[in-house]
Amino acid sequence: MKPEEHLKDRLTNCSKADLRPVDQEFLDKNGMEEMIYRLLTSKKFRKWSVMDTVEQKVRRALSLCIPENKPIKFSCPFGGYKLWRLASAPEVDWAEYFMIAYNTEYIAPILKIYKPGVELIFTSDAVILERMNNISKTDSNLYFDSFKALLNKYRQYLPNNFSMDIVRIADLYENEQKLHEEVDRLIPEIEAEYKAMGDKETNLNLITSELNIQWQGAEDWSKYTDEEKKEKIRIGPIIHDAYCRISKRAEYIKGDDKIMVFTTPGKSSIPIGTTKTSVTKFWTGFGVLEKKGDSYFDRVLSPQQFDKIKDQPHEVVQTDLIPLKNFKEIWVYPEELRFS
Repeated sequence: MKPEEHLKDRLTNCSKADLRPVDQEFLDKNGMEEMIYRLLTSKKFRKWSVMDTVEQKVRRALSLCIPENKPIKFSCPFGGYKLWRLASAPEVDWAEYFMIAYNTEYIAPILKIYKPGVELIFTSDAVILERMNNISKTDSNLYFDSFKALLNKYRQYLPNNFSMDIVRIADLYENEQKLHEEVDRLIPEIEAEYKAMGDKETNLNLITSELNIQWQGAEDWSKYTDEEKKEKIRIGPIIHDAYCRISKRAEYIKGDDKIMVFTTPGKSSIPIGTTKTSVTKFWTGFGVLEKKGDSYFDRVLSPQQFDKIKDQPHEVVQTDLIPLKNFKEIWVYPEELRFS
């Protein structure tokens, strides 16, 4: 198989699944809710164990949807932008392509056995970016539009009982001012929690915050004094956590009838990673292929990982599969990439 054939196969066949005899036996014996819970927590996809709180949440959602023959609703919250330090920014690249294929592959067995199917909604947090990281609305809008275009390409190959879309959390509010007012009301609560944090966690938050800020972005923050920059770095994680608690966002992605999937572990989500071998958040990662024997595998690299391997021998393969600017070529590495 050539790289182009692998890429096309991921697009056209990721929603196809076969039910094994052992799965049919389990379904017949235990019923639909247990079968789907088993599929959702399969070690084939999840990268960590499922917390008790997540199990309760997933079972609750299944109990609300399946007896009523309603589609099972999944939410996937994410940043809603492409990390500005990546060359592919501000649009989607192969990282998003691989992630969508992987999420579809994860859900595919459910589509086979449950006729009402599945709704998968990616929820964009872009509304808070300008305030938190100085990412311009122009860039986040370009990302949103390219993500939507990529979803449209996948939709051509999905069964009728599977729908995917992307929604801006900002659109759940009457206007952005009301959203930011709610964030402001939550900030004192978050600040109090941060004061009680240990030094290790505080320092990690500050390091991550500084890496995410685009100093010359929507505005020129590079002109700020050192003290002003320190305040931007300090307040960024606090704004982020306050935003994550706003009421309409919480209800939309964590409502009783929703199952949340995410790249890494959390108290509310099933941690499935980004691809079979990746856990890097797709909006902060760069997608490449690894060759193993005669097969190819999808990999999403963090900026730090990419810096380590960008000069290693690789092939740059031309492709016209997706009519977006970051899909004219794909980097192919001749062996599995290892990071120690």
